[in-house]
Amino acid sequence: MSESLTREAPAGGRRRQMLLGKPTPPTRSECRLGPADVAALGRDPSPAQRAKIAEKLGRSLAELNREADARLVEAVLELLVRDVAKEVRKALAEAVATSEEVPPSILRRLASDEIEVAKPVLEQSPLLTDEDLIRIVRTNAMQYALAVAGRSQLSEAVSEVLVDTGDSSVVARLVGNVGARLKQETLRRIVAEFAGEREVRDRLVRRPELSFELVDRLVRAIAERLEWELVANHRMPMEQAQAIVRAARERSAIDLVARDHGDRKQEQHLRARFQAGELGHEELLAMLRDGDVAGFEIGVALHAREPLARVRKLLYDPDRRRLAAICVRAGFPVAHYVLVRMAIEFAEAAVEGKPPRTDYGPETIRFLQEQYQRLLASPQSVAELCAV
Repeated sequence: MSESLTREAPAGGRRRQMLLGKPTPPTRSECRLGPADVAALGRDPSPAQRAKIAEKLGRSLAELNREADARLVEAVLELLVRDVAKEVRKALAEAVATSEEVPPSILRRLASDEIEVAKPVLEQSPLLTDEDLIRIVRTNAMQYALAVAGRSQLSEAVSEVLVDTGDSSVVARLVGNVGARLKQETLRRIVAEFAGEREVRDRLVRRPELSFELVDRLVRAIAERLEWELVANHRMPMEQAQAIVRAARERSAIDLVARDHGDRKQEQHLRARFQAGELGHEELLAMLRDGDVAGFEIGVALHAREPLARVRKLLYDPDRRRLAAICVRAGFPVAHYVLVRMAIEFAEAAVEGKPPRTDYGPETIRFLQEQYQRLLASPQSVAELCAV
């Protein structure tokens, strides 16, 4: 009885899925190319049927190479890769994209085909060499380079050729790819040539291997884009300084209650922007630059998912580690954290009549980056510092 039930259950389950209108996963025999497929192709040699055969052949390569004449399999692949119908070649490319059984000549042909065919191979094939990838990037349209930039692993040589394209979309995808290896010289070049491109900069500032020198240069580039005088000239307009310091000193319960109604209205507006992806870290820095300290505080609270009152205390605490901790919670990259810290320290100096700091050079950047990296690696320390 139990053996009979064991045999019938899978079929019953498949029938039930069919009745419910749910797609059923193909069985191993359905995925494998067989005589029935050849007969079906004889009855219907349409592009759609040829595409189906191409997909099955691609997914059966490992078994076919073991059980059949490899030369015969390659001959069939040659016919498919030359098929006039793009959908046939596309089906084949998708089926063999991750395979290690594809003859090199077939793979190179697919990788140089129209981009709809080539894309899955360029993005995924483990058999394409650096030489193959470099040749494809240098001799094809930018869409091919964009596909290559998304590969799970990229060597320094291929990464450098991708930067050579000069295309910001390609470089943005490259620097956002954690599997891409980039030499420091290549990173310096990206900072020099693409720091003005928002998409590139947003991804570049989060790469873990950035040197202290490059973080320093990114700080200057972001400030230059924001036209922030405090970084360019070590000076802050008095109204900005007063707004920041006033926010630091307004911590009494009465003051917070008085501001509560206005905060709620502004928070609704900023929350909508945050949820729409329109309230990034540079937008928060722009608020701080323009003296909209309340907006900056609310934005940090939204990013950090912390109560606004706690965020205010942490931002202006004399222990700057608390400022660093809340910036970690809010996901600030180190370059943006440095700018926030500079703004607060410049503001305090300006209001108190003290000379502003002028030592925000590489050594200071190094210290701040090391401090920030230690906190990033220690969620417990962040939690302790944020517990006010």
